[in-house]
Amino acid sequence: MVILKALLYIIISVLGLFVGMVLLWALTGILYSLTVTRKVYKRSTPLARFLGAFTTWALCFFSRSHVKVIGEDLIPKDTRFVYVANHRSRFDPMVVMYKLARYRVAFISKPSNFKIPFFGKILRKLCFLEIDRFDPRAAMDTVNNAVDILKAQASSIGFYPEGTRSKDGKLGPFHGFMFRIPKSAGVPVVVAVTYDTEQIAKRFPFPGGARVTIKILGVLGRTFVSTHKPVEISETVEAMIREELGQ
Repeated sequence: MVILKALLYIIISVLGLFVGMVLLWALTGILYSLTVTRKVYKRSTPLARFLGAFTTWALCFFSRSHVKVIGEDLIPKDTRFVYVANHRSRFDPMVVMYKLARYRVAFISKPSNFKIPFFGKILRKLCFLEIDRFDPRAAMDTVNNAVDILKAQASSIGFYPEGTRSKDGKLGPFHGFMFRIPKSAGVPVVVAVTYDTEQIAKRFPFPGGARVTIKILGVLGRTFVSTHKPVEISETVEAMIREELGQ
């Protein structure tokens, strides 16, 4: 009887601590988001990084999603970089934020993602950038801001060259315009393929959850980037991803 009471006390204590942490996270995030404006932030803060990491961890934990990274040893450790991959789901950036948090990858994303209650504002503080695909001048401003962030070594920059999600798994056409970013910043390009992020929503709340894989295919180094045009960098990245996907 004493043992059962002790176990019950431990369970209640652990649950209470967990609930307390979640409430503290939510309160901190809400209060912190009130300080965020619509301006472009070119340097993140430790608190924003913690809130982003905890939020994406919680997403994977509660959806019971298992994320595996293959080839992480290929990622540069001594410099910021541009991260590019195929685009399968709205969860793509989130699993990268969760599993590759140490590299501080800030994504270029559509405006609607910044309207997510409180988390959208945290994204701004993490150096995430809006892009207006229908306004060339605004899109160029986004490219220039991304270059500034990379040159300041504040964050790495991630984007999806297709520009939109693929619902059937087939790789869409690339937008070579975005590869002006690594060219202008003079940074390497990390090429990756993401598998099964679309299963996160489909598998929730069923047992087992999704099995997500981030596979790093390779890195186009500074020398390659400096000696090739943006369209050539785009073509090389697209060829690498298509070969991996068998398309």
